[in-house]
This record gives sequence, C-alpha cells and structure tokens, in this order.
Amino acid sequence: MNKSKASYRHWMSERLTPELQQQTQRLLHAKDVKHVRLMADAHLANDVCVGCVLATEKLIYPAAIGGDIGCGMLSVPLGVDADFIQSQQAEVIFKNLTHLVPIVKQAQGIPFELDRKLSNERLQHIALRDGCYQLGTLGRGNHFLELQRCVDTEQLWLMIHTGSRGMGPAIRDYHLHHSSGKSASLKYLDIESEQGLAYFNDLCWAREYANANRLKILERCTALFHDLFSISVDESKMIHCDHNHLDLITVNKQDLLIHRKGACSVTKGEAAIIPGSMGSDSFHVVGKGNADSLFSSSHGAGRCMSRQLARKTITSNNLSKQLSGIYYQQEKLRLLTEEAPTSYKNIEKVMSLQKKLVKVTRRLSPVLSYKGT
Repeated sequence: MNKSKASYRHWMSERLTPELQQQTQRLLHAKDVKHVRLMADAHLANDVCVGCVLATEKLIYPAAIGGDIGCGMLSVPLGVDADFIQSQQAEVIFKNLTHLVPIVKQAQGIPFELDRKLSNERLQHIALRDGCYQLGTLGRGNHFLELQRCVDTEQLWLMIHTGSRGMGPAIRDYHLHHSSGKSASLKYLDIESEQGLAYFNDLCWAREYANANRLKILERCTALFHDLFSISVDESKMIHCDHNHLDLITVNKQDLLIHRKGACSVTKGEAAIIPGSMGSDSFHVVGKGNADSLFSSSHGAGRCMSRQLARKTITSNNLSKQLSGIYYQQEKLRLLTEEAPTSYKNIEKVMSLQKKLVKVTRRLSPVLSYKGT
C-alpha cells in the first residue's frame, strides 16, 4: 500500500467550498486510497462528504460508507392514474400512514430473519432491542414516502426512501471503536483481518435489514391501497437500489473496494433511482457503465443549504408556495422547512452533469409527500 496521492475527478458544476476541499484532500492522501470521485450532488457532511465514491485495494473506511448503511430507494407503479389522488384521498392516506408506517418505531416489535447473523453479541442485542421495533419505519431527515406522477403515462408510482435506521450507526460506531488509524475521522479496517471481515459481515447484514425495511413498508402500502381504494401494486416493475454501501468490483482490470456514501451503483444497464426534492421531479435511470466514475452516479439532488440555515431562512409561508400543488401534512409545515426544495440543488442541473453516467428511463413529479422531519 502506498501513500501517494490518489486519482481524483468530480462531476460538480460549482466550486468546492474550502471545507469540502479539505475533506477531499484528506481522502486523496489517506492510506491505500486509489481513487476519489465526487458526484454531482456532493455536499459537506461529517468526516466524508455525501456524494463521495472512494476506492481502495484492502482497507475499509467505515466513514466513507456512513452510518445509514444500506439506505436506498424503492419504486413501484400503482394500477391507477395520478389524478385519482385528490384532497379527500390524500387525507385518508396520511391518516393511515401515520400508524402503518411510523416515523420512529413500532408500538410492538416485528420479528425478522436475515440470511446472516451479526458478528458479536452486543450488536445482536441491539438488533433484538431496537431493530425489531424499527423495522417498517421511515425515519427522520430526508427519508420519505412519496406518490408520484409518471410524466409520460400519468400513472401513479410509489417511492420509498429509507435505510437501516438505528442499526447502521450502531454497526459503524462499534467497528470504528476497533479500527486503526491516527485520524479519528478516517479510521480503517483491513478486509483480510478478523475485524475487517466482521465489519463486512455486519455491513451486509445492515444492507439486508434496510432492504427488508423498505419491503415491509411496501407490504403495508400495498395492503392500504388495496383495502381502501381497490388499487393494485405492480411489484414486477419494482426498482430497488441502495446508495450507502461497499462493493467489491473490478475497474480497469483492478479489483477494488468501492465505498459509496450517497452514490448509486450504475454498471451498464443497472437500474437506479435519483430523487429530486419534495417539490421537484425524480428520475429512474439505467447505468451507462462509465468506469471513470467507478460505475457510480448521484443519489439525488444534494443539499445546497444546511438544515440549520434552511430552518433560519426559509419561512413556512415560503415553503407553502414551493409546495403548491403537492399534498403534504400541513401540521408539519414549520418542521419541513429544513427539507424545502430550495435547500437542495437544482435536480435538472444535476442530471445534465451526469449524462455520460446514466440514461433517464422515466421522469416522475411529486403528488403526495409523507416525511418524518
């Protein structure tokens, strides 16, 4: 492993802030890092920015995957046109989602079986204590459940964005405690070591859990639309992907560990989902197989304003205007200012910057947005 500077490229249109430059430079000189890529939606976050793709040969950097391991998107079409959703239907949907898809935890835990077990008793205990109560929940922040109109066909689609809830951060923090490295923000594990293999096992567990979480929410939404409106969900056309993970892939004949923190895997023909904001369009895409981006794309629009700044500068009245024509929970209006469309980058520009990375297959506009903020 050499310590020479890694290769670097970004797909951003704006100049990097000094803070983002500093984070990027730290990654470029980190041990065993061979490539660093910033996607079009990249923005500052703790330790490693969101929208970052990092490649190593042997070392795993948990901070370059993040806490919400396995966070991702699921999208399915419903058997009805989007015009079906009017104020009366929206009110009924919100009322039912409140208890069918809780934000934080279930009143009663849900047992779950995954293909693998966690690597140690402490994490297994957290899974039994917290994981059971958080399965089928949405979470706060930018996580959402949205009904969308397909621009071409007018068909109604359901999109779900959530992850591994409290389990991902628990796994990250446990293994960071057992990691090596002088920098607290860039500790690492050797993939061939016992601890490295344990982290990789637990990361795969978290991805499975996040996947199961989205499918549990889909199951409940399928029952809701069937029971209330006799509307079917076509799971045969489901798109399901995640954007906080570790991939072992070959790039230009070199086997690499690809860390993605807020970035989609878009190998040639691979389907992915790139949402905008709760007031802007989302996109279904397929990858063009661009090795220069390490077969990656943005995972969304990306923030251009911190949550704190958004809360300070965006008023409820301003947000209400931004969400004109979209159904949302009006009692949450003040809390939703941190998720205002203007706190995100322009999704049209983000998509234009990655034309060589992905091909758009479907464009969807928001009709109803259910968020946990």
